[in-house]
Amino acid sequence: MGPAGITWTLPANWKKVDVSTESLSYGGNGAFLSVVVSVMPQMEKLVDISSKAMHEAAKTNQKIGKYDEVKWLEIDGVRGVQFRESKPQMADDIRRLEWQAYRTFAGSTQLVTVILSSNGANFPKHEDELYGILYSAKLVH
Repeated sequence: MGPAGITWTLPANWKKVDVSTESLSYGGNGAFLSVVVSVMPQMEKLVDISSKAMHEAAKTNQKIGKYDEVKWLEIDGVRGVQFRESKPQMADDIRRLEWQAYRTFAGSTQLVTVILSSNGANFPKHEDELYGILYSAKLVH
């Protein structure tokens, strides 16, 4: 179950938190995966423009220090924008690794948002695991 046509390889100790037709959440050892799929009617012609705008917005946030990594990233043939939040000031604050992309699925354009996170203090120890989960995604398109 979960968003149709999307799968991940998760660590064995991760458990389902919430799954619906448009979103899912899993977590383990203080780290989390959240995915939201939004159907975007009438977006077919605007996907390239919107993707470029997402990338530019992320680059702007990198320049002001909100993000410490921004790049185009293709996962399973779907090109999107990947960005990582900078280390938060407070160790207990959440730090996120995100990827956003458009795909066409079941005849509609969808915005897929993937958020991998943990608190700031533990992010470095989870970082390889979080990137591994992101890169393991399979998206039917």
